[in-house]
Amino acid sequence: MHDSGVRVQVECRKGADPRAFFLGGRRLHVMRVLERVTEDAQRTFRVRVPGGREFVLRLDINTGEWTLARIIEAPRGRAARR
Repeated sequence: MHDSGVRVQVECRKGADPRAFFLGGRRLHVMRVLERVTEDAQRTFRVRVPGGREFVLRLDINTGEWTLARIIEAPRGRAARR
């Protein structure tokens, strides 16, 4: 696991959960939102993508800017959940 804080482009409808985001020129489909947290002017989403990797995406409610807050690698030996 490591922290990032990199700006990312996220696909979602206003006020809705993220459906996909772009990382390194690749579009990653959000299979599942595992956790949602709203604190002050930020909404944070822990999401899972195909292959089992998890990411933490953060939305600044005031600016509408998304950042990749954290990358969580899939544990070895764990099958990707669909």
